[in-house]
Amino acid sequence: MHMMCRLKSIASGRSSISDPGGDPGTKRPKFDQDGAGEVSTEPHLVADKAVSLDKNAASTHLQLDASTSNGDSPARTEHAAVNQLPNEMHEMTIRDDKVEGRNEKDTEGTMVNGNGTETGQIIATTIGGRHGQPKQTISYMAERVVGTGSFGVVFQAKCVETGETVAIKKVLQDKRYKNRELQIMHLLDHPNVVQLKHYFFSTTEKDEVYLNLVLEYVSETVYCICKYHRRMNQHMPLIYVQLYTYQICRVLSYIHRVLGVCHRDIKPQNLLVNPHTHQVKLCDFGSAKKLVLGEPNISYICSRYYRAPELIFGATEYTSAIDMWSVGCVLAELLMGQPLFPGESGVDQLVEIIKILGTPTREEIKCMNPNYTEFKFPQIKAHPWHKLFHKRMPPEAVDLVSRLLQYSPNLRCTALEACAHPFFDELRDPNTRLPNACPLPPLFNFTPQELNGASPELIQRLIPEHVKI
Repeated sequence: MHMMCRLKSIASGRSSISDPGGDPGTKRPKFDQDGAGEVSTEPHLVADKAVSLDKNAASTHLQLDASTSNGDSPARTEHAAVNQLPNEMHEMTIRDDKVEGRNEKDTEGTMVNGNGTETGQIIATTIGGRHGQPKQTISYMAERVVGTGSFGVVFQAKCVETGETVAIKKVLQDKRYKNRELQIMHLLDHPNVVQLKHYFFSTTEKDEVYLNLVLEYVSETVYCICKYHRRMNQHMPLIYVQLYTYQICRVLSYIHRVLGVCHRDIKPQNLLVNPHTHQVKLCDFGSAKKLVLGEPNISYICSRYYRAPELIFGATEYTSAIDMWSVGCVLAELLMGQPLFPGESGVDQLVEIIKILGTPTREEIKCMNPNYTEFKFPQIKAHPWHKLFHKRMPPEAVDLVSRLLQYSPNLRCTALEACAHPFFDELRDPNTRLPNACPLPPLFNFTPQELNGASPELIQRLIPEHVKI
């Protein structure tokens, strides 16, 4: 009823759409990006199960304090801020990062007695002993908690033997099932995925078993960087928007095409960034799943601001196109400095989408969920995309957003198609450098697997000439 009242108000012209293209700090005061919407509490198991969702427990977005220690005025120039960004970002305190990893290789799960992975505690585990390799004991000192939520807890830790900083994600293990997140991470091997170094199990006095994932530590997130620019009352430099979005699309192409895995929780908090090289690492595969045609999946998945409309319509046989909708939301957020669809609830999320895309047609609803029969929405016209962004926005950026944010999942461009979009042509220019004059991170080192099945025309657009030589 609340949704219908809001939509009727919009349709009658009594509620206007605020222009999001101005200063990031003056628009849509209702939105809380720290929240980023609730996320699913789906168990990280092999099979989806029906779960009773507690709205408060489902909110696993983590608190972040991204304040910097300098006293620079927000009015300083964007160019100066870009040059100083890596050092200032290094001083930020991260509270929301969650990191995951890649293939199994020679990792081996061991059992550690006691609670394990508590702040200040040293955890000794054994690795090796497989394929003729000698066993080796490695100890980790858990230094501080960097993330908590319904999934468990993430610690920043240091390897006692090498001094290397790692992240340890501790998740309660259901003894009845294998851990789907661990299974998927064994398959992952890509430069834009956070590396799984090792894993072990720990037990409590109550005989609870926890899986501990030892992961590559990356200090920053796309969320943190976006928040930094918003606090400086700036738009993120376009080169960073291009870099981050391209790398997101590339890694999604890998997990979608090569592995058949859908991430199901793409959001700025799950996109880690090296602040010096600006290489992006996708993390948190706790909601990821191999999607099988004809096999149902839960629809209550993905953080609210980035949730595809077919999920809101209750679709259970969706595709990896839900990830591409999330990418469109992230891209729009990087361009605008704030979320495009800041819904206050699942229903309100649909209202926010309709305010921009207009009322979906019957055909579009059928594409999202053929089983959805209720169609009583007031007719609202789509808001022109170019009016959502500031006047200097490159048309290629607006075009890519519009190609990703389509009601019909089959009309959204795929991740590999997105990588070839003209919005990323500047990255293919051999003369392009980071604002600090450093070279770009590796972007075009595609493996044959990544390009398998792609048309010659698409490959021609993907790979710049100077890389082919």
